[in-house]
Amino acid sequence: MGKRTEIKFLEIINEFFMNQDEQFIGYLKYTGKSVEDGLLDIRKSAEALLGFDEILRYFLLKEDPSLTKIDFEIPIRIRKGSWDALIPDIIEKILSPEGILYLYAANTIRKAANDGFFETGIVKDVKKTFQNALIAIQWSIKLATHIGSFVKSKFDNVRIFKENNETYLEILNQNNEKLKVPKKYADLYANCPENLFSKNAKIIEKDRILEFGIFEDGQEKKVTVSEKEKYIFYTQDDGEEIVLPELKHGQYVELEGEITRATENTNTIGFRYKEHTLFCKPEKGSIAKFKNKIISSEIGHLFPKVKILGQVDRADKNGEFKEKKPQIIFTEIKPLKNVENDPSLFNLKN
Repeated sequence: MGKRTEIKFLEIINEFFMNQDEQFIGYLKYTGKSVEDGLLDIRKSAEALLGFDEILRYFLLKEDPSLTKIDFEIPIRIRKGSWDALIPDIIEKILSPEGILYLYAANTIRKAANDGFFETGIVKDVKKTFQNALIAIQWSIKLATHIGSFVKSKFDNVRIFKENNETYLEILNQNNEKLKVPKKYADLYANCPENLFSKNAKIIEKDRILEFGIFEDGQEKKVTVSEKEKYIFYTQDDGEEIVLPELKHGQYVELEGEITRATENTNTIGFRYKEHTLFCKPEKGSIAKFKNKIISSEIGHLFPKVKILGQVDRADKNGEFKEKKPQIIFTEIKPLKNVENDPSLFNLKN
C-alpha cells in the first residue's frame, strides 16, 4: 500500500470531519425530550447503531448484490441536538478505491479488483445506491405503518395498476385509507425479516421518536415511528421459551395460516401461524413448483390463506432436537380459496 494512497484517504476523511457545513444523503434520528442533549446511554447507542447498520446493509445488498464481494464499512457521524446517525454526502469518496484500499487488507482488495468490483459495483454510483436503499427503508416503514403490521405481508383490498410504465399497488387499510406503493417496494417489504427494525424500535419511548430521513433534490423527506407504532416493528426476544410447544419434532401436521413471503434463493416460505412466522421448506424440489398455490389471483390479495401439510422440524444445525422455534418441512400446500399462477403479482426471485 503506497504512501500516496494513505495520504489521499486521510484527505478525504479530513474533508468530511473538518467541514462543519457538510451535507448528508440521509440519516437515522431519535428526537424528543429524552434526547434533547443528543445523548443516549452507551447500550442504547450501540444497539441503535447496530440496528441501523443491519437495516441499511440489508437494503444496500438488495439494491446492489455485488456488494457481497467485499466486506465494506458504512461511515456515519453522530451529531448532538438530537441523536443523529448521518450518512455523509461524500460517501462515494470514502468508499472509493483509495478509501477502501486504506481500510481493508491487501488480499481483500486484490480479490475485489479481480472480480471487477471497482468497475461494476458500488463505487460506480455509490451515492445513488445509498439513496435508493434509504428510499426502500422509508417505503417499508410507510407500508407497515399503513397496514399495521410488519409481518402481515398479505395485502387486503389492493388494486394493481400501471402508471408511466411502472406497476403500482393501491392498498386500502382497515381505516379505509389508501396508500399508493410502487410494486418493487411492496415486494421488498413482503420479503423483509420480521425483526429487521426491532433493535431500533426497541429504543422508542413516549419521549423518544425514531425517524428515517433522506435528502433528495434539495428536499428533506422523512418518516417517523412513535411509541404508538412501536409494536409494529419491535419483536420481543422469546428468550428460553419454546415457541408452539404443541408442535413436536417429527410430528405430521396440517396447519392453516397465511403465506407471508416466498424467497426462491433460500428455497423457503414464511408461514404465519398463531401469531408466529415459521420458516418452511419443501421436502423435495423447489418452492417454484408451488408458485401457483402461494400467489393469489383473487382481487385484493397477493397471498392466499392456505393449509400446509408436512413434518415439524426442531433439529438444530448439529442434528440435535433443541430448536425453540419449529420449521415445517412441507409436502403439500392447499389453498383455502381458488388461486392461479400470476407471476406479474409477485417476483419470487427477490
